[in-house]
Amino acid sequence: MDCHSNSFAGLTNPFATMRCLTPVMALITAIFSLISEPWSSLLKTRYFDTRQHLIGSCFLMLLGGTLAFFMVISEYLLISATSAVTLTVAGIVKEVVTIVVAILFFHDRFTVLKGIGLGVIIFGVSLFNWYKYLKMRKTKSNEINDLSDMKQNGGSVKYVILENMDEYIDGATV
Repeated sequence: MDCHSNSFAGLTNPFATMRCLTPVMALITAIFSLISEPWSSLLKTRYFDTRQHLIGSCFLMLLGGTLAFFMVISEYLLISATSAVTLTVAGIVKEVVTIVVAILFFHDRFTVLKGIGLGVIIFGVSLFNWYKYLKMRKTKSNEINDLSDMKQNGGSVKYVILENMDEYIDGATV
């Protein structure tokens, strides 16, 4: 697949998307890193001073890259199965977990502002879940009504090919 063709806008595969975007993102990151990072002091740090530290640092970078790769794939699958809003809510929940871990394990101070923010997040996620629950109940109710209508009409079902759905409005051919 060519990243410069017209099919680029219709990418439906996370691997194809990453194949096209990763080189550009790596180049931009490298440019900004060369401009803003103190590369001369990198070899003086304890992370690269011995062969063992160098191998350990490279392993940690590889582990981080691998986790990021699988995170991108799982985000793609989550969005394709649900919606971008669900991904946003999952990201917010991740931030809550990060705050709780920082407080419990790293003894970060829990201020009033953090408490208010945490309360707003929990309230928002709860509202979203309640909305999704009500929507699911309504959908199930409509499916039950459709099944009972089908039984009353003698069980006949009208099949429509989804590719041609724009030709139908309320069951009538345009």
